[in-house]
Amino acid sequence: MRMHRTVRLALATTAVVITALSLVAVPALAGTRSARAPKDLYLAADTRMAKPATIGGAGSTFAAPLQNAAQVFYQTRNDNASFNGYQAVGSGTGEADVIKKLVDWGGTDVPMSQGDISKNEPSGDKYTPADFLQVPIALGGVAVPYNVPGLKAKTTLTLTAKVLAEIYMGDVKWWNSDAIKALNPKVNLPHNKIVVVARGDSSGTTYIFTNFLNAAVPTLWTTKPSKTALTLPSGGIAGSGNAGVAAVIESTPNSIGYVEYSYVLLNPGLLKGVAAIVNREGEALTPSAAGIAAAAATKPDVTATNFAIVWMPRKAAYPIAGYTWAVVWKKTQTKDTEGTLLVKYLDWLSHSGAVNGTTAGQDVAALQGYVPLPANIQALARATLLGVVGSHGQKLLTTTIW
Repeated sequence: MRMHRTVRLALATTAVVITALSLVAVPALAGTRSARAPKDLYLAADTRMAKPATIGGAGSTFAAPLQNAAQVFYQTRNDNASFNGYQAVGSGTGEADVIKKLVDWGGTDVPMSQGDISKNEPSGDKYTPADFLQVPIALGGVAVPYNVPGLKAKTTLTLTAKVLAEIYMGDVKWWNSDAIKALNPKVNLPHNKIVVVARGDSSGTTYIFTNFLNAAVPTLWTTKPSKTALTLPSGGIAGSGNAGVAAVIESTPNSIGYVEYSYVLLNPGLLKGVAAIVNREGEALTPSAAGIAAAAATKPDVTATNFAIVWMPRKAAYPIAGYTWAVVWKKTQTKDTEGTLLVKYLDWLSHSGAVNGTTAGQDVAALQGYVPLPANIQALARATLLGVVGSHGQKLLTTTIW
């Protein structure tokens, strides 16, 4: 499928940083086999192909660190595979691009609904969610970094869903407001106006963040979760993509925003201030692999229509977590070689444990600040990909191990 001709700066900038970090980490994983990966979760039909093919995707910036790093690893495994890159343009654009067949897969942090399809379908065509398959590829958390000059080193501010909602509604305007002071009584907070930062594009990260607010304080944050850009208080700043929001926070004194956790790790300046968010059980937690995994473990039966893992009832659970997904066409893989590469790549991407001494996609995910998909979600990814068919209705992914 053809890719957009426009080069997007956010992707170019992010890809360089992520690839450099990943390549340093390769030797630690190469040649290992995960003892945790059940036999039936090994890669379907390995990753080798008899003919060359090129594929490309676009969408979720939540998934961009993984996609950009994983493609480098995958091409060392499959000499016949090449990629047009991954364009980090946001979940909404990723959905539109795959519907319009501009890319082979669309990345989204919110599985595509009929409303999303109807909004983006080409004139005259009528599609439904049944025309697509949605594959979970990564598990991560949404961090809330802040940039407050003058705070002592290693100070971690505690925030609740209520206070975050009031900040984003413009009701809490100052860093030393009573609501923030009450949660942080030992911190000398400055009388500086809060600069609220959010995504300006259609964003699955925004969906996860607003889903958390709506679940935790529904009588205050009454708007249902949405990918739509938020209306910001006076003086607020909209960033493009997770990378854009991270850059705004890092460069703007007194700001606060939300980004996928790996963007904190990829932007060390943000590590100066990452809020501890009070979860459903009253425990204040900063994002971590353990906290995100605990949230996922609370809800093992995830589907493309029942996927939320925010505000989960478990003491150790970080309260703002979510999956990110790859959306593919189910029956219109008209070029079987490209379709085969697509399902092989996504199968590799969504599994842990090396095969024949190489690294699998979820091992790469762990290096990028994500949490490896639970075994049951890896199985869901496999089962979903087995439904992709080629030009003659044949399955493009097999389960024979080479």
